[in-house]
Amino acid sequence: MKKTALVALLVASIAFPVEAEDMYAGIKIGKSRHSITGVTNSPSAVAVFGGYKINPDFAIEAEYIDLGSFSGVKAAGVDVSALFFYPGDDPFSLYARISYASTTWKMPGETQRNSSFTHGFGLRYNFDPKTTLRFSWDRYLLGNPVVFNVDVVSVAGIHRF
Repeated sequence: MKKTALVALLVASIAFPVEAEDMYAGIKIGKSRHSITGVTNSPSAVAVFGGYKINPDFAIEAEYIDLGSFSGVKAAGVDVSALFFYPGDDPFSLYARISYASTTWKMPGETQRNSSFTHGFGLRYNFDPKTTLRFSWDRYLLGNPVVFNVDVVSVAGIHRF
């Protein structure tokens, strides 16, 4: 899974010739909530991601996220996202996120995979040209053949290069 995330980030960086100041990397931490009947725990979620700001209103990202463990079941995902910001590079801005994610749900003796479009939204604050803080809500889909939602509420720190 980690190799897939690194390959996606490498492909994105090769496919879009960039200037260094438009690239960024970040770490996201938060809480996961799921729609599994009878399971009530709410594990921590941790993600690492990298991206490229194409213009003030649009960016692309690749991310690896550990969605936590739900009663001994481990969940993780890799995604590629398009982010749309409004109003651009103002210190405060809202954003919407559309992603294509590949998730893995590992149970004892069984592994299930799911690939699907996901979505999210959030608020971004630019402290300065190099440092950004984001608050977000994202939804991932896990399981196969029975699919359930995992919602992640998080805060992310971002550094631009």
